Amino acid sequence: MKEKITVVMLILCIIMASVEYYALAITKDELNNQNKDLDNQISEKKDEIDEKNSELSAAMKEVQDLVGQIGTYEQAISDLNTQINDVSSRIEETENNINQKEKELQEKQELLNKRLVAIYESGNTSYLEMLLTSADLSDFISKYYLISEIAEYDSNLITSIRNFKSELESAKANLENDKQTLENSKSEQVKKRDELASLKKEKEKKAANLNAEEKALEKELEDFEADKRKVQAELEAVIRKEAEEAERKRKEAEAAAKKNNNSNSSSSGNTGTVSTAPNEHGYIFPVAGLSKANIRNTTYPSYANHTGVDVNIGVVGKNVVAVKAGTVVISEAKKINGKYYSYGEFIVINHHDGTMTAYAHMLEGSRTVQPGDKVSQGQKIGIVGSTGRSTGPHLHFEVRVNARPVNPIPYL
Repeated sequence: MKEKITVVMLILCIIMASVEYYALAITKDELNNQNKDLDNQISEKKDEIDEKNSELSAAMKEVQDLVGQIGTYEQAISDLNTQINDVSSRIEETENNINQKEKELQEKQELLNKRLVAIYESGNTSYLEMLLTSADLSDFISKYYLISEIAEYDSNLITSIRNFKSELESAKANLENDKQTLENSKSEQVKKRDELASLKKEKEKKAANLNAEEKALEKELEDFEADKRKVQAELEAVIRKEAEEAERKRKEAEAAAKKNNNSNSSSSGNTGTVSTAPNEHGYIFPVAGLSKANIRNTTYPSYANHTGVDVNIGVVGKNVVAVKAGTVVISEAKKINGKYYSYGEFIVINHHDGTMTAYAHMLEGSRTVQPGDKVSQGQKIGIVGSTGRSTGPHLHFEVRVNARPVNPIPYL
């Protein structure tokens, strides 16, 4: 009996062990499957995250492009405002000129009318009769001279009236053209404003999907674009002031020439020249000891809305120099709440030949010149750095003609 019990117990143990082993085998397989499922889910999630990041990067690029387009439109509107102001001033000046000419024409016409009345009232008296009634040769010559003077005066008066009428007609035609230009500019301005509003809405819609880091970058881009427009407005003001000063000196010189009856006198210019021109534009390279070979990308613009060229090979610790003699018009550290933005350490030099050069992102505290300083060609003005909106040490260099950025490569 005991043997039977022992056998039964042994069988039960074997059965329980088999069941337990089977259960463990099932659990292990399930865990393996679960692990595989988790791995797949993690992989899918990673793919989803990568895709999302890709979407955000694409969205950021679209926002960046839109910010640039907005800046372009705002600049275009600013240009139109300037054009409208210029044309309005020209219209006002032309209208004043027309009024003055009409007044002078009326005076000359009244004078001519009086001359015609006087001739009519003299009856049949003719110049020949006046000559034939001369008492002697001296009287004849006197009368002939007088008649010649009167005839010449009448002829000049008539010619003057004709010229005034012609000038008046031309002035009125120019006035109509200016008025049409003004209307066209105003219509274009309205169109640009509508397009700008549409771009801003599109940008705001896309920006809503950006993450916090990219939104901060968007704000930085907007600040940079706004700062670029501010800088351009400052430089355009410098150009206008120079033009006004040149015009004032020209008028003073003309007045002095008339006063002294010296038609050969002329005003002295306020522009400096370089005695030895290093290249056709008189420029040298803006980083001492370097050349175009130290520019990684010489295409212009190297990316959207990039208004200069970046000298970025072997530049660490190198001196930034004035490419040509001139006057410093801007020298500042662009900061907001103590943090660099935009151009960072920034200098603009006016070369008084219609061109200006800009130097940006220099080393903190390295600027050696201030606004109003006269600089010579090759003079050190700073050190290459990475301040402001910059991703590494380089010199952002610009050439501006009449305050507007142009491709700087041909000037180097």
